[in-house]
This record gives sequence, C-alpha cells and structure tokens, in this order.
Amino acid sequence: MSSPAFRLRAGDVVTRAELVVEYGGSVQSGGIVPSNTSNSVFVFTDPAEGTQFGYVYDGFSPDGSAFHYTGAGRDGDQKLSGSNSPILTHAAKGRSLHAFSAAGVVAGSSTKLQRYIGEFILDPEMPFERMPALDRGGALRTVLVFRLLPVSAIPDDIVELVGYSGVAREPHAISVPVEINSTEFFETADRAGGMAVRRESQLVDEFIAHQVGHTFSRWAINLPTERTRLLTDIYDEADHTLYEAKAIAGRSDLRMAVGQLYDYRRHVHVEDLRCAVLLPERPTADLRDLLHDAGLGLAFREQRTFVVEPPNTSDRGERLYQ
Repeated sequence: MSSPAFRLRAGDVVTRAELVVEYGGSVQSGGIVPSNTSNSVFVFTDPAEGTQFGYVYDGFSPDGSAFHYTGAGRDGDQKLSGSNSPILTHAAKGRSLHAFSAAGVVAGSSTKLQRYIGEFILDPEMPFERMPALDRGGALRTVLVFRLLPVSAIPDDIVELVGYSGVAREPHAISVPVEINSTEFFETADRAGGMAVRRESQLVDEFIAHQVGHTFSRWAINLPTERTRLLTDIYDEADHTLYEAKAIAGRSDLRMAVGQLYDYRRHVHVEDLRCAVLLPERPTADLRDLLHDAGLGLAFREQRTFVVEPPNTSDRGERLYQ
C-alpha cells in the first residue's frame, strides 16, 4: 500500500481523529494502532491512564538513546502475539513506527490531544524486556517493555516532556511478593525437578509460618545484557536475610546454594544484607563448617520448629563474606 508523506514533526500536537483522516488507523483502538491505509504503526502513551494497569515503564532512557514502551494487555502476562505484533513485525513488513504522548484535551471538550514524539525502530539486539507489574485485579504479572530507538535525534524539550523510564540497562533487583502467579515471570537460577521444587516450596511455607512477626518477599534480578532473569527464594525484611531453600541437605545441594547466594547478593543492594541456606534437616558437621567458612547462615527444620543460625562473623568468615 502507498503511504502519504509523513508531515508531523516532533512536538506537533494532533488528535487521533486527525491522524485517521490523513494516515488511517483508529480513533479508539488502544495504545498500539496499525494503519489500514498506510505503512504506519502508531503507539500512544498516557501515564495518567496506564498506571492503573501496570504501564509504569514508559519513557526515555536516562541518556535519551531509547524510548521504552509498555505493550498491550491489561490482564495476565502480556503476549508477543495479537495487539503487540505490529511493533514486533513493523520493520519486517516495511512499516514505519511513530510514537505519541498524551498532551491534554481540546479546549471545551473531552477530545484528547496527542504530542508527536518521533519515528522509531524496534531495537534488533534487545527488542523488549519482561518486567513485573500488577493487572487490574491487583495480581502480579509481567508486561512487555519494548525498546525503541529513534530514527533521528529527539529534541531535549520533548524528551523532558515525555519523561524517563524506570527500566535500567545495568543489572538491577526488584522486590516482589512471595506469591508469584505469573507463568512468564523470572526463572530460578537452577531448574530442579518438579518434586524438588514442591518440597522446597513446602519447606519455605513452613518456615515462613514459624517466623511470627516477620515479613517476607523475594528479589527478581534482571540482567539485561544476558537477557537473564533470576528469582531468589525468600527474603526476611526484618532480619535483612536472603534465604536459599534446598529440598535435600546434601553436599551438591549446599554447594549449589552457596553459589546461588553469592550470585544473588552481588545485585541485591541492601545494607547489612545477610545470606543463609534453608534446609529440611540439620546437615553434617563438615557441611555446616562449609557454610560457616563461607560466611553464610543456616536454618533447618528440627522436629516441629526451625533452628536459625546467623552467618559467621569471625574474621575468617567476614573476609569471605565481603
């Protein structure tokens, strides 16, 4: 299909109806609008309305080199298909991608105005990231945050008007609830078998139940350059202690737990962070020494309660722990 020359410049303000007349599309079809009369895809951001659906990541990167845009889908994990496909396929289909931000309403009416930000292309190296968000019912889910690169420089005043995104390019950790019901959420560092996972989950639930007065959460660690996401086990917010649970108190499991905790704590920036291993029973004396020398704490089930041993604070352990 042929496309009319795109006349808008960054900062121009229009209504959706005006866009439809000149370039096609739809007045009220959501935030991602492929035109049916031109080779264009339009995306619209409106933080005032989007926040209630977890659209909290829209905005420019700190250096203005990329624009982050949250995909479509108000409930559950957002999908790469359906309403989000026009962004993913725009380059392959020869479509130009244009972004707009909310700019108030037409005087004396409820018609919304849209400020043109500029033309973008989807970053071929890192098209999107999955980020945690809440849906309309308050359930934790993931949203697609597309990374869009400007075709030409965006004026500084437009960047300031649009604002900046909370998506970081460097590794970062986000505190999330213990209960995660998202099938697309961050993965654990190891992929234990189903039975082991269930046993670890039961152990964690029992431990939390015994820690009266303590509040627990988890850390989702995003590693953008590796496209990796790690989900820790429980974090005791009162004691600043991060626990890694294992279903078996054997050597290979404890060695795995030590490595995971050392990996996690590099990215969890909590003052006086402590790390510990949670087990279904007391490990052998040599394995307790291993955790002691590594500067890690230990918690284990003993009859109907749990024994909690804090991390080693001796000189030797402190050097290893730092």
